Order: sequence, then structure tokens, then C-alpha cells
Amino acid sequence: MPSFIKSLTAAAAVCALFGALPAQAATDCSAQRGCAAKFCEIENDIAAAKAQNNTRREAGLRKALAEARAHCTDSRLQSQREADVREKQTKVSEREQELKEARAKGKQDKIEKAQRKLEEAQKEYNDSLVELNR
Repeated sequence: MPSFIKSLTAAAAVCALFGALPAQAATDCSAQRGCAAKFCEIENDIAAAKAQNNTRREAGLRKALAEARAHCTDSRLQSQREADVREKQTKVSEREQELKEARAKGKQDKIEKAQRKLEEAQKEYNDSLVELNR
């Protein structure tokens, strides 16, 4: 039995090592902004797909990279991100109203559901703000 545990431990270590390699090989895109950051992230995804021998995903990502390079402009990307922030803010407002209505009705299960939806909308809004500043 101890040798079986050692084998499992060794196998887990090897899996962890190989799982960490694509992340270590990835280029850090945090210093880049706009379309350059978008290209960098797609290139990292391509490298990860290649490392996993996922040829279909790799081909799709290569197509996405070509499209992004052909059509991405920093101003258009910024406009899209600003629109996304406005959309997410609207969603947060709607969810706040739904929570207010649920509280008025007083049903705890409805309140909890509305609260979860609001928290999810707030997370999406915060993520869109982070994306806006990239």
C-alpha cells in the first residue's frame, strides 16, 4: 500500500508540473494595453492549446488572432469596453430594483435569489471595469 501512495503522489506531482508549464511559458501581457494586450492574450491561448495538442482550438484561436489583427483598433476596443461597462451598470441597477421588490414581498427565498443575482451582476460590472482599464 505505501508504494501505491508513493506512485499516486509521484503521478500527481508530474501532472501538476505539466499543468504549470503552459502558464510559466506564457508571456506576461499585463504591461500591454489595448489591442496589443488582446493579441498577447490570444497568443498565450494559442500556446496553451498547442501544448495540450488541441488542434481545433488552436486553429480557432489562430483565426481569431488574424481577425483581431485585421480589425482591432485601440479606439474601437475602448468604445466596446465602455459600452460593456454601461450595459453591466444597467444590469446592476435592474438587479438592485429586483432585490428591493423581493424585500418588499418579504419572501426569504426570493430575497436570497435576488441577492445572488445582484452579486453576480456586480462582479460582472467590476470585471468590465478592470477590462476597461486594460
